Amino acid sequence: MATQILTYPHGIKYEKNKWAEQVKQGTGGSIPCNNEIVGGTSILNDSQSGQWWGDGNGNTSYSFSSSNTHPFNQTWGGSDQRGLHFFLESKKNQNWSKYYDIGAEGGRSTGHYINSNARSSWLREVTALWFLFHGHTTYESQGCYAHVEKVGLRYRDPNGYLKIYECTQKLGPLGLNSGVRGAEKEMFGYAVPSNYRSTICRNDYRFLGVRIQIMVKKTSGSISRTMCGGVTGIRLGLGESPTSSYNTTNKRALVLRGDTTWNDFSSATKTKDMLDTR
Repeated sequence: MATQILTYPHGIKYEKNKWAEQVKQGTGGSIPCNNEIVGGTSILNDSQSGQWWGDGNGNTSYSFSSSNTHPFNQTWGGSDQRGLHFFLESKKNQNWSKYYDIGAEGGRSTGHYINSNARSSWLREVTALWFLFHGHTTYESQGCYAHVEKVGLRYRDPNGYLKIYECTQKLGPLGLNSGVRGAEKEMFGYAVPSNYRSTICRNDYRFLGVRIQIMVKKTSGSISRTMCGGVTGIRLGLGESPTSSYNTTNKRALVLRGDTTWNDFSSATKTKDMLDTR
């Protein structure tokens, strides 16, 4: 069997039908960024993308070596497939939020200079973020829900600094801050606003990773309940207009290995790049 290369379609949205067939499976290591995750432990105020929330509440679970807790598992699986998930149990009636940086240079803000040993695929023209979101194990009463509260894309800008753009244009069926719970997964897709996409695509903005903020909440009752929100099936949308209906004929971008250092990627003496075929 020929080796499959990780690619992403240019200029189109994904769809539920045949979800797992649209992008190469990531559980073997084919992902567009480095396999590292940082969860927010304090509030982060970013000059480009605004405020991101983090504190010491709740628990985090994920694994890049187990398919059910792998955030790039492209299978639309059952409730055991939870990917990267944030969960807690509480009797309090309130909201709890936490952001996660997937990829290198996690926990940093716009303006941070990117280390030359940072790793990514350094893909260009990344303008949209898609994934499957769930509220598996969330108690199905007392106003207990899981939400995607905020998402962003992280780049190395043309001058070598981190730039984070919030994704605010809705492309998929699930909206920001829409409550989810139960056994089903929901398809989420949002893009960077159109007024920024030309800047990203026509200049040397290189993909570094993603930022996803999950919120869980409980609104009534005095009994302690479990809440959980999780992300799996992460994939990227490309181009200045990543909004056309899905098809199999649009051009696709080849993705380099997600563990390529910036030093190696930008070296003037390199003779070849390694595509991600893991």
